[in-house]
Amino acid sequence: MIRKRVHKLRYKEVVSTGGHRDEVGDWIEGETIETTVTLSCRADVNSAGKTVKNHDGQDFVYSFEIFLDHIPDTLKRRMEVEILKGEKVILTAEVIMPFEFQHHGRIWV
Repeated sequence: MIRKRVHKLRYKEVVSTGGHRDEVGDWIEGETIETTVTLSCRADVNSAGKTVKNHDGQDFVYSFEIFLDHIPDTLKRRMEVEILKGEKVILTAEVIMPFEFQHHGRIWV
């Protein structure tokens, strides 16, 4: 059997809730909930030094091109992600640019 998603993409999703101002106007922090999100993906290494233009038109040399079934709303540019093969982390990097296609999502790190 051929597996098209042999890697895992892992990142931390942080949601802050309940912050408010007290009667004096000072900010009171709410609760912060941190969740680890793990998605099946395929990670192709960029061994040729290819570049991708980000949304600002700047060229970046990327380390991996990562294919996902979809890109969650919580996965944003500049977030730190880990790529795993089995249980071993093969890369920790920052998302350069996510891009949603009709049938799959792609990010560059």
